[in-house]
Amino acid sequence: MGPSYRTSYQIKQLPPDSNDLEVRVLSPKSTHGSPSTSYPSISRRRRPHSRRAFKWIFAGVLALCFLVFFIRVSSRVKVIHSGHADHDPIDVVAVSLKPSCVTREAVASLNRYLQPRTIHIVTTSIDKCRVFDAFAPNVVCHLQDAFVEGLTIDRVGDFLQRSVGVDQHKQIKGRNLSGWYMQQFIKLGSILALPGLSEYYVIWDLDMVLLSPLQLLWRNGDRTLSSDDGSAAASSAGQIQIQTLVNIGGSVAPGYITSFQHLTTRSLEFAPDGTSFVTHWMVVYKPYLREFLKELSNGDEGHLDWVWRILRAVDPHTADLGFSEYASYISWVRQHYPQSQLLAQRKTWVRHPFGQTTVRMMRLLRADRCCCPSRLMLLLLRAVGFVYTGYEVGHIAECRYDAPEHAESYGL
Repeated sequence: MGPSYRTSYQIKQLPPDSNDLEVRVLSPKSTHGSPSTSYPSISRRRRPHSRRAFKWIFAGVLALCFLVFFIRVSSRVKVIHSGHADHDPIDVVAVSLKPSCVTREAVASLNRYLQPRTIHIVTTSIDKCRVFDAFAPNVVCHLQDAFVEGLTIDRVGDFLQRSVGVDQHKQIKGRNLSGWYMQQFIKLGSILALPGLSEYYVIWDLDMVLLSPLQLLWRNGDRTLSSDDGSAAASSAGQIQIQTLVNIGGSVAPGYITSFQHLTTRSLEFAPDGTSFVTHWMVVYKPYLREFLKELSNGDEGHLDWVWRILRAVDPHTADLGFSEYASYISWVRQHYPQSQLLAQRKTWVRHPFGQTTVRMMRLLRADRCCCPSRLMLLLLRAVGFVYTGYEVGHIAECRYDAPEHAESYGL
């Protein structure tokens, strides 16, 4: 296991009080006075009316947004209750720049609906680790520069600057460029840093909030959830094989395609509807991830050759989005072990609850003006059938995620 600020690796179990959760997997995409006369007392009386009018307008816009989303989504929701595979409790690995109201809700939702054995969170300082540790009894926090032996953000940044020729300090989506690549390498390198991880484990972006119970593993005899092209169907009659759920609906970036081609000499895979597998979490099978890293390392398993090979494969012209850990690993598995995956037929998630505009408006209801998850929003998203939602506040300038006053935490 990689170093942690803790002195020992103690897994803190959750109380086994909710083992009977229903499992859902959705296959989802002034009337007085002259205008020229000033009356201070009348002005004071007018302000409450203005605030009430704003609240009514705000409520009306929200209601319209909810109605449109409900009509678009509810007709496509399909719930499956059969074919799931029993398995031991799994672990979760996540990376976060700092603790926030979003990451706190994400951890709570994972424990509520997924019930992992351990949630490993990698962050940048001991003080931040202490905050993350207080989120839940099963959180184990690690420092990023001590997580994977020999892998530090300075080494990644220097390599980007020297060998790729891009500015390592360029800001992108709430992180500088070196930090954006670093968090991907931490996710992929988790298998090297934490040998005690469960055989199947989840890599989860902590700006994603789970909305309902989620089944990760399925037996290949259930063709109902398989992809339209049949690539995840059962391999042969009577054969039992565990399949991992793969989400669809991700965005497509040229840099992801280019780097995968350079690394593997093969084309990146996409879902039948043309979307990508960059869906902000994935289920990892340890033997496959080891093999994937070994191939990227030219056979030197356990070393960091795969890190530098990935960075060399990045096109400087598309370096802002030059590599995807999600698209690359899932594509590699589809090409080597296609029967081990089960594709969702439809998109079951959104990047922002009812759009960025709604998030901007909801922050006005908070005294600190932070963009934090609203319980009402989460309930509405679940009601219309979404399985999880993003709260990518670093992408919304009005949320001020990068403001100096939020350097150590956000919205807590």
